Amino acid sequence: MTSRARRSSWAIVRSLSIALALTVALAWGIGRVVTDRFPVIQYLYWIPTIVALAITLVCAISLARSNWRRYKWVLWGIAFVQAIVFVLQDYRIVGSSPVARAGVGSSIGIAHINAGWPGDSSAILAGGISDGLKRVYGDPGPDILLISEPGRLLDPQVAIGRCMTDARAVSVGRFAVVSRVPIVDAMPLYDDAKSSAAFVRFGPWHGIPSWGALLVDFPSDPSIARSTHLAKFRSQLESLRVPSALVIVGDFNTTRGGSAVQEFAPTMRDAFTAAGIGYGATYPRAFPLWHIDLMLIAPSVSVERYEIIDTGFGKHRMQVATMRFELGTDSPRETGQRNQ
Repeated sequence: MTSRARRSSWAIVRSLSIALALTVALAWGIGRVVTDRFPVIQYLYWIPTIVALAITLVCAISLARSNWRRYKWVLWGIAFVQAIVFVLQDYRIVGSSPVARAGVGSSIGIAHINAGWPGDSSAILAGGISDGLKRVYGDPGPDILLISEPGRLLDPQVAIGRCMTDARAVSVGRFAVVSRVPIVDAMPLYDDAKSSAAFVRFGPWHGIPSWGALLVDFPSDPSIARSTHLAKFRSQLESLRVPSALVIVGDFNTTRGGSAVQEFAPTMRDAFTAAGIGYGATYPRAFPLWHIDLMLIAPSVSVERYEIIDTGFGKHRMQVATMRFELGTDSPRETGQRNQ
């Protein structure tokens, strides 16, 4: 190949790199601004910032030995913006308060994982869950463990609650609850093969009044409009007259911070945004790109720490949090009983 041909080939490669970087950056930028408000472009919001940043960096490096200075500075500028967004939204480096020992004061340790219906691998996953919880909470473990799609994790031989002393385990629809906090009621709300929901009421404990948690599991089908689906889900909850919940937790199958989640629970905050530490992504477990397993908290609840743990097995990472319920706060107002 002649020198002129080589220069021509490199020029084509560099042109393609610039086009790729600018196209991805534009799509990523639109997604960051619009989020999942409009179904037709909700996919743009699902472009992980870390992926967009990696593409921009690779394309910028490919121009390192060229004299296309203007494009090089443009790509490095875009990479700088994407890095800032990543640090502000996806990776929390700000320290949080030390985790209170389980069962102390008005703090409650809560963990959640989507187990993905484990069968023969249940014992392995249970061991990973227990080890992860002990690293965070010590020997007592968390006060409440919530499991989506538990499969055989509650089987006696699996002993999922072995790291939680004095804990009670119950199944409720597509979910399981292992808790040392008294469980007053656990009722499945509905399961329409696309979404599932359950409500759990916990009794007074260590001076904390009775409170409720809503467990949700939304569909993973990317063709479903997230804003439309969550709006329909909210209407279904209202028609069922579900009691108010101080915590909403589960596999939302849509990325944290989107318009769909904000409109679904406008008065609630995301636990990672409130007190997260480390990298905020739960799926896929081996190389997480999206934060789709969420904990939402009511204004009367504060989060001391939120962290995502790799259990070493399964498709999702586990989210753990220590929440503080103010002593003497009123229990959530009942909006009515579920229709029978």
